Amino acid sequence: MTLARRVTAIEASLSPTELVLRWLDEAHAFGDLESYVRSLLADSSPEGPLDRLCREAEHGARANLRGKRSEVVGSAVRSALRETVFRFELVMRINVTTHDLLEREALIDAALSAHVALLTSEDRQTRRADTTYLERFATRRALLALRVSELQAAQEARAIVEERYLDGHVAIFPDAVKAWAAQRKSTEALADLACRLAELDAVPPAQPPDPEAVAARVIELMADLVEPAKSTALERLGDGEQSLAIAIDWLRPKLAPVVAAADLAI
Repeated sequence: MTLARRVTAIEASLSPTELVLRWLDEAHAFGDLESYVRSLLADSSPEGPLDRLCREAEHGARANLRGKRSEVVGSAVRSALRETVFRFELVMRINVTTHDLLEREALIDAALSAHVALLTSEDRQTRRADTTYLERFATRRALLALRVSELQAAQEARAIVEERYLDGHVAIFPDAVKAWAAQRKSTEALADLACRLAELDAVPPAQPPDPEAVAARVIELMADLVEPAKSTALERLGDGEQSLAIAIDWLRPKLAPVVAAADLAI
């Protein structure tokens, strides 16, 4: 068997997950998403990464069922394409949401840091003479604790989704991994500082986080990654009806509070 045939045989044996992970390793070698996208734009090949993945997934499904009835092969091909496109879209969704969260968190950190600094800029006697000071500081401390909890929930949700659909492979690019670690460290340090200052100024202790609420938030963030990826994958493959159904089911609980508020207003 020639080398080319061996490579073809190996590629045909790869599952949709393995195909996507091989592509992801290639993309991660560029270090960051921007560099990877620039490499794609500079490539003269008309075949994009998703087109390549779909071609390989279809070829693998057909090769594994050579000689079988056409309806069996067709079903296997459709299944392989769904799994492949979904995982590709999931990787992109994870990267986009992580990038957006990091940008938003940096702004929130800056704002809350400025608020804490402003609250503590006067001497302690003056601060404690202000009847609203304790409540305002407690609010800032709670907001910082919420940001720490949100980052932890987002990281846990991402890890569970990666374990479930990507064999535990990290989806975000190496630069985002470093940025995420730095952001968590920054947010946790700011929250810790606020807690220590609150103790010095005798701000009433904060309520401990509700484990059930934290677990529910992780589940919600998992859905925010998985369901849009499923919907986009099905739309790409021409199943608009099922794509819309998934999108509606995902959005319905998010819109429920808005609808309820509108009903109360009426």
